[in-house]
Amino acid sequence: MKRALNFKKLWTKNFKENLNKESLESLGDRSLYVGSSDISGCLRKSYLQKLTRKEVSIEQSIILQRGHLAEDLVKKGFGNLPFKEQYEVKSKNGYYRSHIDFLIESEKEVIVVECKSLGTSVESPYDSWVLQVQFQMALLSQEKKGKKISACIVAVNVNNGWHEFFWIEPNAILQKLAMSKAEELKSALELQIEPKAEAQNYCGVCPFNSDCPLRLQGCSQISKALEGEAQEIVTLNETTRVLNERLDTLKKAFVEKLNGLEIKKFSINDKIISLAGGTTSTQLDTNAWKQANPEGFENILKDYSKTVTRAKYLLIK
Repeated sequence: MKRALNFKKLWTKNFKENLNKESLESLGDRSLYVGSSDISGCLRKSYLQKLTRKEVSIEQSIILQRGHLAEDLVKKGFGNLPFKEQYEVKSKNGYYRSHIDFLIESEKEVIVVECKSLGTSVESPYDSWVLQVQFQMALLSQEKKGKKISACIVAVNVNNGWHEFFWIEPNAILQKLAMSKAEELKSALELQIEPKAEAQNYCGVCPFNSDCPLRLQGCSQISKALEGEAQEIVTLNETTRVLNERLDTLKKAFVEKLNGLEIKKFSINDKIISLAGGTTSTQLDTNAWKQANPEGFENILKDYSKTVTRAKYLLIK
């Protein structure tokens, strides 16, 4: 049925406009200053983002909104704790600044609370997260003199409910590194010299990865025929990746439901679905062995090692 109102087109337009408005209201014009998120990752990306203001896709924008959902979830746990939201801290000249998700402050202590949304679980915080809060604590130390400053990174997986709290103490070496990266980006913007690219876990979705020197290093020219085949492989690979992520999320949630109902096996159409795994086994920790007894490890490896050849395969990033 033909509709007079193209709701999808209207929704997309309004969604983009609202995101831009919210960003401007809460963060200001990010092209006019160097922020904590700018220096926590690849400086080349931050540099090009400020120069071109390249739009991210609607799909990526929706994914990024999970961060705001994580913030709302974390805020619900503050209770009666006094806190400030999107607290702006900046250097004396105002060029280096950061908008802290939440700031909890008492007479003698200041706690930075940063929320991170991710699609998996992690045992330790990413280096980029740590560098970001070190930058924030370095700026705060100039403003909150005499107070104990620390940071808590709250990581949340909004898909399955996993969450963890990582406490970060001020580190002079890391703070110096963070400020050094901020100065490098400032200088690059002033001189219009593109900084070196740095490998990150988001390289695959970076809007500037098509001509990234780090990514193109060692690349060869291929024929038009091969380009067509390669493009089909890339398209199918991306489709499969999205489907696998969705399937993995559904499977994990379904396992939890079956566990709660104490169901181990059932049939659906002509397929049998059953719970598998959940067992505990003992394995040899070769890393611990190598550290504890390197000579013995090398002797055993020499006597019982074997050569394994892996078939060549396509790696798509």
